Parts: sequence; structure tokens; C-alpha cells
Amino acid sequence: MPRNPLKNTMAILACLGLVALVGWRAGAESTEYRAMAQPSTVALVDVERALNELDELGALNAELGVRVEKRQKDLDALRIQIENLQAELLELPDNATEQRRELRAQIFELSETAKARANAYQSLINIEKGEIIRPLYLKLLESVEEVATKQGYDLVLFDNRALQVPQDVQGIINEAIQAKTILYAGDSLDITDQIIVQMNNKYKTGVN
Repeated sequence: MPRNPLKNTMAILACLGLVALVGWRAGAESTEYRAMAQPSTVALVDVERALNELDELGALNAELGVRVEKRQKDLDALRIQIENLQAELLELPDNATEQRRELRAQIFELSETAKARANAYQSLINIEKGEIIRPLYLKLLESVEEVATKQGYDLVLFDNRALQVPQDVQGIINEAIQAKTILYAGDSLDITDQIIVQMNNKYKTGVN
């Protein structure tokens, strides 16, 4: 028996219509369900300000400053040696070829040592900064969760309202626009001060 192409086509279209109808119904039901959901309570935290105003960060920065000062003294000692050798070089007569060659070699060697040591020290400082910030950030997350749970906040966002869109090329402007996740929020949503107070109190009492 010859097949009826029109009948087959209508059957396919009917199936497609059924799938579309089911999909639409599912979407409609989902929308209705979302409309029935309870409104969420939202808060904001200025993470940068919170971290910078922590007493613990101040203490850790003071310890880091001691280490940095010690390393800087080491670099300063090398710099003084180089300056002294350069002064000696200037005092030598032009015909003191061998002595001048020796001083230049010493100056070059010390200069390269100073550069390498400065780079190494800076790398160490960057590592140590990370070792300071990461644990504090994790503690901040714990405090945010505690405050949110206690006060009934459903969502706490990173407050980047202060982020400005620069006058620049389109690519940079687009990046700034995309990075700005909070377009508007009232100051009443800001719980940064509460987080700072709680974390500083914990630090003072040794609860960490």
C-alpha cells in the first residue's frame, strides 16, 4: 500500500505541536510556582573595607613589616657596597687599568646579586601577603554566614556599588560594566560594619 506523505507530515507536525504544548505548560507551571515563592532577604558586604578594617590584619601587617624591613636593610647594605666601589672607581687614575677592571667586575657582580635578591624578596612578600589574606577571607565568609543565619538573610552579595565605569576603550568599559553586579542598592542592606565588629571581637577574645 503506498504511503501517504501528507498523512505522515501531519503526524509529525502533531507530535511537534504536542511537545511544544507540553513545554509551554511546563514553563507556565514553573512561572506560577516561582510567583508563589516567598521574597528573599538580601544583604551586602563591602569585602575590601571589611578586610582592611580588621584588627587581625593590622597585626599581621605589622609582622610582615618587620620581615620586610630586615630584607630592605640587606638590600641597602648591598647598595652601599656598590656605591663605595663606584666611588673608588672614580678615584682611580686612568692608567690603573687592572684595578679599574677588578672594581667594575665587583660592581657588576654586586649589582646582579642585588637585583636577584630584590626580585626574590618581592616574590616572598607577595606569597606572604596571600598567606595573610586567604585565611582572613575564609574567616570573613564564616562571619557572613553566621550573621546571615542569625538575622535571616537569604542572600549576601559582594558589594561593588563603588565600582566606577572608566572613560576608556569599549573593551575596558564593557569589562567594567559586566563586573559591576550591583546596579542599585540602598545603604540599609549594608551589613559590613556588623561583620567587622564581630570579627574584631572574635580576634580580641581569641576565638578564631
